[in-house]
Amino acid sequence: MSASEISLAEVLKGRSDSYRMLSRLFLKPLTEEDIETLAAQNMTVTAEALGGEGLLAEGFNDMGRFLAKRNTGTRQKLATDYTMCFDGVSTVGELVAVPYASVFIGELAELYQKPRAEVFKLFREEGMSLKSGVNLPEDHISFELEFLAILSDRAATALADGDKAAAVRDLELSRDFINEHILTWYGLLAERAAQLLQTRFYRGLLKATQGYLDLDQETIADLLAELA
Repeated sequence: MSASEISLAEVLKGRSDSYRMLSRLFLKPLTEEDIETLAAQNMTVTAEALGGEGLLAEGFNDMGRFLAKRNTGTRQKLATDYTMCFDGVSTVGELVAVPYASVFIGELAELYQKPRAEVFKLFREEGMSLKSGVNLPEDHISFELEFLAILSDRAATALADGDKAAAVRDLELSRDFINEHILTWYGLLAERAAQLLQTRFYRGLLKATQGYLDLDQETIADLLAELA
């Protein structure tokens, strides 16, 4: 593998790691171990490395500063915030902020609508199955972010195998998935959830996720240009 291919592989690995982290944060409340692992990542340092500006840096700074002040009540505080918002206990004008595309796209605003059917079909076509024991619709933001991690891993494997065409296909699929299945509703989720969330950590997560999706579109464009 050439030096440039090694660099591309490193970028793809970084993408999959980032998407898996974001996916985990949206999936369920954090454990004490999760909190300590995240705190050790020094997100405020990452924010400074990003220049301290933009949604990604702002989000990491918010998350890092919240975790820096963690105490024995932090896990429960975060769990309550997660449940009230992302499990739909609290509402804004009778509207929930549960992170499913079906709730934000279409007229019914109910689970298991067309957006779920679309991603279910795509996941099946691409060989992705949900983790055993997870009883959530496929259009949950966590699964959509996990799908992007899988595509990045797959592109890296294709590149290592010398199959540049397959790597390009997975990157183009990632680009299209972000545009057609996440950005079509994520902003609405973030706007509504921001009105419900009480902790700086989860408000930061909303910012960081939007910022990373925006940045990744640029990253994908650069990767495709490099592979052209």
